[in-house]
Amino acid sequence: QFIMFYTCSLDPKTLGEGFAVFLTDIVTEKKEDPISRMSAVSYVGSYLSRARFISADTVVTILKKLVDWCVDYCDHQSKREATPIPNHQLFYATCQAVMYVLCFRLRSIMDYPNLKSDLFHMPFGFLFRHRLEPLKVCLPSIVNEFLRQAKDAGLVAAFVDPAAEDAIESDLSRTFGGINRLDMFFPFDPYLLKESDRYIRPNFEFWSMVKTTYSDDTDDDDDELEDLDAPEMNVGSLDDHVEIDINSDDDDLEYSMNKMSITPHHSFLHQMAMDSDGGLSMPARIRPSTSPPSRWAMSGESP
Repeated sequence: QFIMFYTCSLDPKTLGEGFAVFLTDIVTEKKEDPISRMSAVSYVGSYLSRARFISADTVVTILKKLVDWCVDYCDHQSKREATPIPNHQLFYATCQAVMYVLCFRLRSIMDYPNLKSDLFHMPFGFLFRHRLEPLKVCLPSIVNEFLRQAKDAGLVAAFVDPAAEDAIESDLSRTFGGINRLDMFFPFDPYLLKESDRYIRPNFEFWSMVKTTYSDDTDDDDDELEDLDAPEMNVGSLDDHVEIDINSDDDDLEYSMNKMSITPHHSFLHQMAMDSDGGLSMPARIRPSTSPPSRWAMSGESP
């Protein structure tokens, strides 16, 4: 995925923006299979957050498409009876991607009055108040950071009930948005290969570089902010950490996504983790990067 990242950085206007649109179209097209759509939303969220060469204008355009899709999904669900949470995986993953991108890009968007206006006209109130309750299901560290920045910017002051914050760490959040689900797919997490790092670093947005909406107010929560730059889990294949329920309708989807881990099972770091008493943990909550689906390489498609 970082070869694609580097290639897009060479031509941000055509390849860079085209790749973002290509991924977004996969997410919003019903004809695409569920695995491809889940992979695409993971990629587009991570890509827009980390690619410094993608303009704020493009970010807002893609966010609008994703938010509009989420709202259409909510409208459709409002006409149906309530269904179990796993049936809404793509919806929750898309909401999480939107919040993740805004954690990284909200401050830069606010610097442009026209883009700020476009963002403030997006129906976040309807989306986050819907009975599907994405704020309770998505990864708490992302929700908390999004709410903090959005409140400081005045984006969510009109529709987030203060009591909602207490519900973020609910049982629902821990069981669905926690250990095995939405928090594991951010393909463009920080690049770790030292020799080729020089090709990625100049165009890569590290969380430590992000200027948040509250940056001028306080630095009290720096430890929490570091959570958006590295995963919190023992190094190794995700297969070691996932239990498959053979009665679940989403087993094939979840198993296929879990197989996408690029962290070597028998790597040096993995062996160190196995040899240590407490295990070697990465220093934050976002899970490891995932490999791209083979559709692009196999089909010969271009962005």
